[in-house]
Amino acid sequence: MKKIIISTFVLVSLLSLNSCKKCSTCTFEDPTRGTLTSEDVCQKGKAYEQTMKQYEDRGWSCVKK
Repeated sequence: MKKIIISTFVLVSLLSLNSCKKCSTCTFEDPTRGTLTSEDVCQKGKAYEQTMKQYEDRGWSCVKK
């Protein structure tokens, strides 16, 4: 029973280290409204990558913090 608990704890610890929160700020040059700046985008793992892809697909340029 101890081995299962310790193994679970180690696995959860390793997974949490791999999914650190990442932050970026994105900007867009709008011809009519000028430069638009996003709120800081802070997410973990795949959610962060998907959000950055959506911003870039729409023409925004993002800088990691």
